Amino acid sequence: MTASTSTLPEKLHEYPQQDVIDGSGGESASILDDCLNHNDGVLQLLHRYAGRTFCSPGKRIRLDEGSYYPDYMDGTGLDEIWMGCTVPIVTGVIDTRTGKAPFREGESHVLTPGGQVVSLQDLILANPEAVMGEKITAFSKSLYGDPTWPIVSKKFDNLNPIPHHLHWSKWEVYDINSFDNPGVSPSHYHTTAMGLYPFVTKDQFLACMKSFGQGEYNGVRHLSPHVMMQLDNGFVMPNGVLHSPTDLCTHEVHVTMDEHFLAEDLTLDGSIGAADAFYACREEDYPKDRHEDWEYLVEEKFDFEANQDPNFVLKNSRPAITAEEFAGDGVDAKWIVYGDVLGDQKVSILRLTVSPGAKTTFRPDSPTLFHTNGGSGQVGKLEVRYHQNMKLGEIYPEIGFITQSALSNGGVEIENTGSDPLVLTFDFPQNAHSQTPGSTSY
Repeated sequence: MTASTSTLPEKLHEYPQQDVIDGSGGESASILDDCLNHNDGVLQLLHRYAGRTFCSPGKRIRLDEGSYYPDYMDGTGLDEIWMGCTVPIVTGVIDTRTGKAPFREGESHVLTPGGQVVSLQDLILANPEAVMGEKITAFSKSLYGDPTWPIVSKKFDNLNPIPHHLHWSKWEVYDINSFDNPGVSPSHYHTTAMGLYPFVTKDQFLACMKSFGQGEYNGVRHLSPHVMMQLDNGFVMPNGVLHSPTDLCTHEVHVTMDEHFLAEDLTLDGSIGAADAFYACREEDYPKDRHEDWEYLVEEKFDFEANQDPNFVLKNSRPAITAEEFAGDGVDAKWIVYGDVLGDQKVSILRLTVSPGAKTTFRPDSPTLFHTNGGSGQVGKLEVRYHQNMKLGEIYPEIGFITQSALSNGGVEIENTGSDPLVLTFDFPQNAHSQTPGSTSY
């Protein structure tokens, strides 16, 4: 049983009271069985919080006021929740208690029946097909070599727009919803800078890049149209396109990697040096010996066609549409992000709203991660409830993972046991559906 398993000396920075199980050994299969049996195949995941030294928290990830700036993070504030990441992230933050990066920063962990925590990735490796199913297991192995959950789900919540940047390989999808941004008017000026105006020339863009870190501001954001983002709809951001996401709290899903190029040298949170613009570029995406070679960037690595597409917003907006296969009596279901991205079925986001007293049997084509946006109820045997003013160190039942084990046993019953609507948001990985949602709807 989980109570007798070996534990690691390190602790997760948010949960110093919880022992971290060493799930890499021969006991991993029994640990997984305990977790699967406890809630009929539904795993409870922990909130994993992170901060960025170049960002300020918008304070919408529902922490209590005293938890946003932990004293061990040397002035960095928490502005992100990571919900389904199977590798440690790298933010540059140092935990002053250890003098190192926070242990397994951002990596998803499961609460065991005994109150300990174990890495979700360790449980996946113990029995990939029981957790993720045959299709996702095979797909993730083709991408990463080892089976792993192939997407990352997170919420980033910044007081100010983040630096204008692009990803060579990491496409993203955005769900900017009213649950994460209470009280925001639809007319509020929440914009995301995207791409370049069609009239911008290579010489103009090159001049901006050559001035990176050389003066007060390189001015690249002035070359980009700023698009009003619509609450409760979705948006797709494909590879290679400059973007600076809005200052609202954003639910984002992307491929399991974290790489970027920073194109802007000054934001409201401070200045960025030219060398720092390339610090998160992977060698396979951008050769290290070409860092700060601005002509190479502009001539060889920058996709002007994608950045200056006049129909970019039309092609990549995802208005919410009804998910007929999951809607029913007392149950509203909407696809928030759907369709193909870069020609393939990448990821999709489903929002389920269950009225008080209503219930439904949920059996999608694929295992899925979910988080709670409102209300209270049960997902299988896991009791979930939406919380405000959460404190670091305490565990809240809001985030879960519906495994293949649960789906193979007929799916899970979702029931609203409270007096308010139970709102759940599900993140599905690449190729999860037998038919791409919404593929004929836009």
